[in-house]
Amino acid sequence: MAETIINMVVQRLAPIIARRMRDEVNLVLNPAKEAGSLVSKLKMIQQLLDDAERKGVTDPQVKAWLGKIEDAAYEMDDALDEWEMKKIHELQMEGSEDVSDCWEKVSSFIQSLCLYFEHVVDRRRIALKIKKLNGRLESIAKENEDEFKFLPKLSGEKNQDSQDFKRVLETSYVDKSKVKGRDDDQKILVSKLLSESKQGNDIHIISIVGTGGLGKTTLAKLVYNDFKENQYFQQKIWICVSDPFDEIRIAKAILESINKTSPNLTEFQALLQCIETTVSGKRFLLVLDDVWKHDHKKWEPLKICLSKGAPGSKILVTTRNESVAKMMGSVDTHLLRLLSDSECFALLSQIAFEEQKEHHNILEAIGREIAQKCGGLPLAAKTLGSLLRLKDTVQEWNIVLNSEIWQMEIAEFEIFPHLYLSYNELLPAVKRCFSYCAIFPKDLEINVNTLIRMWMAQGFLSGETAEKMELKGREYIQDLAVRSFFQDIEEDDLSGHIISCKMHDIIHDFAQFLTKSECFIVDITDDEDITAKEVFCRNARHLSWEDHGRASSPVLICSVEKLRSFLCAKYLPSHVLGTLKSVRVLNLSDCSLQELSPEIGKLIHLRYLDLSDNPIRELPRTLCDLYYLQTLNLNLCDNLSKLPEEIYKLINLRQLLVSNLRGATSIPQGLEKLTGLRTLSCFKTERGGSKLGWLKNLNQLQWHMKIIIDNLNEESDVIEAQNAALKNKNGIRSLEFVFRGDVGMDVMEALQPPPNLLRLIFYGYVGIEFPGWITTSLNNLKFVLIEKCSSLPPLGNLEFLEELSIWWMENMKYLGRELLGLTGDGRAIAFPKLKSLQFFYCEEWTEWEDITEEEEEEDVVSIMPCLQKLVVFSCQNLKALPHRLLRRTPLEELDIAHSHLLIEQFKSRGGYEFLSPTCQVEIRSY
Repeated sequence: MAETIINMVVQRLAPIIARRMRDEVNLVLNPAKEAGSLVSKLKMIQQLLDDAERKGVTDPQVKAWLGKIEDAAYEMDDALDEWEMKKIHELQMEGSEDVSDCWEKVSSFIQSLCLYFEHVVDRRRIALKIKKLNGRLESIAKENEDEFKFLPKLSGEKNQDSQDFKRVLETSYVDKSKVKGRDDDQKILVSKLLSESKQGNDIHIISIVGTGGLGKTTLAKLVYNDFKENQYFQQKIWICVSDPFDEIRIAKAILESINKTSPNLTEFQALLQCIETTVSGKRFLLVLDDVWKHDHKKWEPLKICLSKGAPGSKILVTTRNESVAKMMGSVDTHLLRLLSDSECFALLSQIAFEEQKEHHNILEAIGREIAQKCGGLPLAAKTLGSLLRLKDTVQEWNIVLNSEIWQMEIAEFEIFPHLYLSYNELLPAVKRCFSYCAIFPKDLEINVNTLIRMWMAQGFLSGETAEKMELKGREYIQDLAVRSFFQDIEEDDLSGHIISCKMHDIIHDFAQFLTKSECFIVDITDDEDITAKEVFCRNARHLSWEDHGRASSPVLICSVEKLRSFLCAKYLPSHVLGTLKSVRVLNLSDCSLQELSPEIGKLIHLRYLDLSDNPIRELPRTLCDLYYLQTLNLNLCDNLSKLPEEIYKLINLRQLLVSNLRGATSIPQGLEKLTGLRTLSCFKTERGGSKLGWLKNLNQLQWHMKIIIDNLNEESDVIEAQNAALKNKNGIRSLEFVFRGDVGMDVMEALQPPPNLLRLIFYGYVGIEFPGWITTSLNNLKFVLIEKCSSLPPLGNLEFLEELSIWWMENMKYLGRELLGLTGDGRAIAFPKLKSLQFFYCEEWTEWEDITEEEEEEDVVSIMPCLQKLVVFSCQNLKALPHRLLRRTPLEELDIAHSHLLIEQFKSRGGYEFLSPTCQVEIRSY
């Protein structure tokens, strides 16, 4: 891990050293001269890090030596930030505007002279700081010579982004649905869930108990899915509990799972009453996955209200701790056994031999020996399988078999050796990125975009531009996923990018073990010892802190001045910001902040700032002093009156996240100067305010953007729309238009998006016709959503459209052929690639035009030949579906909900004759 931060510092120093004689040769102590000496020492130490980090796994003295290097490199990184800031101030001083008034000239000269001497003093201070660091590195290097004598890395051993690494990225994901050795466990648990309870009024609770990585959750999922199509249980609920045991969150999750909506309740008593009413008289299966705490007081009220369910209701619990199972009142405890060596080998080989390999028989023999070292843990077998799949030779498999990591006897490594093998295969930068994930709570669904931005803020991603760093981050995510460090992968349907993932508990434990001296997660409750936590976290670099405002926590935070990440939740003490001198990542989301302290401007190293979901009304001017700021997240700050006027000073800003600009929120003109912006999630136009033309030079914008448009129907509005030049912003793949009032057709035509757009959303458009570019220029569209519009565009001839969703069309009574886009005579195809068609809340809709009998017989019109899914939700007045049209589609799924005329028709006919026998039909009434 030291290698990553040293690499970062060396890369930052290189251009400074190149121009050192030009800028600072006249100073007795100049930072660049000292930096040159520093770089030579850092490069020498770099060559020793591979050997040092291998030995540091088991040797605490070596680990301490590595810690000294990291401390020095971190301080150097801070010093470089200060140095660059001073250079910026000097340039601003030199480029000050002429002052016409004589006295102002004199005053300006004196002020400039004072600033000059101030900068000389600052520069000397920074140089002394670097000289001191030079001395520290000298001492660290001598310590190696006298005591450790690490071997330097040979040139052939150098880690690079090679073709081998790129080949890994092309490998497909592991099929996580394949499970070995759990058939008998599954049958036993299913039998127990179907058995009659002998507990009287008590709810029947069954627990699966086993160590981390043993497959408790996997087994619970197998059992849960066994009842998915089975109607034995009327309600089936899956809740991930994790740590801490939050009874209010669990209660809300139970209700949300049953009712499909989130309850607008905050009091635990009200939630319990609602649960009791909901489950009363119904047989349910509730899975509580990953329970840690022994807190009987929190569990008992939930247990009592759940006991009101019908006889036969069951609760299935997974936990590492048998005492937790007893606390919850388990009737049956299923102790999950370790897999046999043969079962581990079956799981390992299923992944390792996914592709045919030479010397298969020899590799299989080695694989059986490796499987014996998995300790019966499915996760170990799976992780090693992922590692071996990337290796093709007998020599490489023998290296894994004979690794010294298997010989470790330290208790903490009992379940980590298999992970160390895969971990040591990673590039140093990927290692650092993975271990940083220890800062997230367990079971968190990690947003990949957020994670990459945090990596960028910490300097973990190399690259000259933001685009290259983001690409590098996605490569790292892919590499970690293919090696099973990430699971529950969710991809974007359109881009194919991974958008979210999770870490298995044991993987998270491993990441925390790797970073136990620098990454901490602290959840303060009213019964915990703050002092103990302060000592524990004193030297933290990265801290995730949740304080419910019931504990006296400022002492802890103020004692951690080396923090480079601070993720705060629920409550932020008022004087904390000024203490975070080195912070790069600051997450204050959902901290109930009504105002942000002006001290935010003192955090000169800050790159990532998340203020989302706070009732902030105004941002302080000092926010714009954050020269290095890359990401500013203001999502769900609905009370925000305006963005700061001097936002143009944030010249390194790349991500500006503003999900919902309310009517009161204004955008300053300075935004147009931020030409490096890659994300502007929302932009709003308004009379006398922000103009579309401000988007003209923001051509680096990427992926999704929402544009809120007020009444725009004047000639000047057309010019502004043309100046916006949306069609030139080729990085945008998803565009959402929200209309508030009348918008002229000339303006609409000028708003033409880039031709490679994949997703288009129209909300509130009241025009009679849609602009022609929808069907003539957007040939790559795959998804279209139309909501609360007065008409529908002719989308049928969009060649690649796969999903069409139509919502809240209040004026639509008749759906005719205008949507199909069919014109003229002869054979035609409408919606050639459409797979999913959905209608929601079209309450006035009464008729959907069918094709004629003649058209069906002559087969001159092909409509939706690829349609697989049709949803009609809450369309109460729709009388019938177009049978002849749908008969010719390969429909696989029909979902009709809360549309009583269609439901009555379906029931009276005993189904629809146009449906194939294999089509899945779901009919739902209120």
